[in-house]
Amino acid sequence: DLAAGGGALPRADVLLLRAAGVRVVVRPSGTEPKLKCYLEVVVPVGPDDDVAAARATGEHDLTAIKADLATALGL
Repeated sequence: DLAAGGGALPRADVLLLRAAGVRVVVRPSGTEPKLKCYLEVVVPVGPDDDVAAARATGEHDLTAIKADLATALGL
């Protein structure tokens, strides 16, 4: 919750949730009566890693986060 600010971040009507390789930002729209959600999943890929497998893992994780967020928001 950034209502009081957070470190180098200014005060804002924003929720910032972080986990290993995951970031979720939820904020109200400035012009419409709705929430905006920004989801990010990071799967590190090294020079010898399978990019297609990492992409599939990221897509799977993102789908799970979307479902969890929809449940938490009652959608």
